[in-house]
Amino acid sequence: MIQGLLVLITAGFFQGTFGLGMKKYTPFSWEAFWALFSVVSMILVPLIWISIEIPNFGEYLISTPVEIILPVVFCGFIWGITAIGFGKAIDTIGMSLTYGISMGSSAAIGSLVPLFMNSSKPTSLFLVFFLLGLCIMLCGVVFLTKAGLVREQATKKNNTLNRSKFNLGLVIALASGIGSAAQNIGFSYADYTSKLAIADGVSGKSASLLGWLIIFLGGFIANFTYPLFLLFKNHKFSDYKSLGAKVGFFKVMATGMIWFAALGFYGKATFLLGNYGTVVGWIGFNALALIISSIWGLIDHEWQSSIRAKKIMFTGNAILIISWIVIGLTNYVLS
Repeated sequence: MIQGLLVLITAGFFQGTFGLGMKKYTPFSWEAFWALFSVVSMILVPLIWISIEIPNFGEYLISTPVEIILPVVFCGFIWGITAIGFGKAIDTIGMSLTYGISMGSSAAIGSLVPLFMNSSKPTSLFLVFFLLGLCIMLCGVVFLTKAGLVREQATKKNNTLNRSKFNLGLVIALASGIGSAAQNIGFSYADYTSKLAIADGVSGKSASLLGWLIIFLGGFIANFTYPLFLLFKNHKFSDYKSLGAKVGFFKVMATGMIWFAALGFYGKATFLLGNYGTVVGWIGFNALALIISSIWGLIDHEWQSSIRAKKIMFTGNAILIISWIVIGLTNYVLS
């Protein structure tokens, strides 16, 4: 269990960090960055990593029934559509607020659905404390959202952010959170493929990676098609040959590797955390990512416009830490 928590902390760190690349994607245009990012993060890095740990991974994918693959691919497609909005929201309202809204809604939906999908039904005591931890986390998200609104009011005085653009960013962040929940729901459903590999002697930690490949079948289509369309429409293929393109390629590679590292370590943590790994793990994963993203937001001076907003943000993060402790103890003692 302790090992699972340590792996989850590593996953949360990566999840809270990868957004830096999406915020600082220059010298590429957004579409040039996102199209290449999709290839790196959803094809190259996963295939290399998984082929190292499970050389014959294709056998388990082929052996997975269509009735399992189709719902997982659909969840991946839904997530893929809204994932594009996540990057756009960061660009509009900043890392801290985007992470707060997106991952708060994602944690609530993405943990409750797998909980009731689980073949092992929770005890009443587990359910009570789990919901308590979830409610505490959502309170932390409310504080973070409030902090963002206070910051926006202070920023507005400096005429640096249009109100309608800010509101659109909030809506996009919320939609991306709902889509992110579909990602975890699909990952839970893809557990069938992981069990095939485990039954064949593959380590459970390694087998947990297989579900992502199925999700990315749908996710990649959505994530790659739209920026590719924009590349043609806006004639931005020249970005890949422009001055400073090497820096752009480095940012894409780094962001893609960090992004999938978050999911890869999260998958391993779900196995180590036991029966409710995708339930309690998803909340812990998102809570940790929120804390890390807030730290990066501070470093990037997102909160310098308002001391009051910064204090509220710190309060929100303290509440998130409490929720993480409650969820962790619930899984350790009651599961």
